[in-house]
Amino acid sequence: MVSAGGVVLRKDPPEVLVVSLKGGRVVTLPKGQVEPGERYPETAVREVREETGVEAAVLAPLGKVRYYFTVKEGEEPVTVSKEVHYFLMAYRGGEPRPQLSEVEDAYFLPVSEALERLSYPNEREMLRKALLRFRAKKA
Repeated sequence: MVSAGGVVLRKDPPEVLVVSLKGGRVVTLPKGQVEPGERYPETAVREVREETGVEAAVLAPLGKVRYYFTVKEGEEPVTVSKEVHYFLMAYRGGEPRPQLSEVEDAYFLPVSEALERLSYPNEREMLRKALLRFRAKKA
């Protein structure tokens, strides 16, 4: 399974766009599955729009992460490998609102708060990378 997503930053000091899932217990970056014929940056832009209603533009690639999780198919647990390509993205417009049923909320958080609240260490690392690139582009 291959996905792409974005670290959407706006303002100074920067805020990052996040979504919450599963009763607010999971706070994550917007991301989703790559469609046939789609390039990773196109997927990131589409998924940010589809999950949050926010328009954003890709500035730079941040890298990819791979992780594994288990799902039940019938009686048997199946291990799934997931690869996610992340991009630094600039906010272009729109108010964050959940657009898909699995997304319960979409909002901007100050980066310091997002680093505490993001549910997954690999996403916190992508946010740190994005912040370094964001600051370098402003210098």
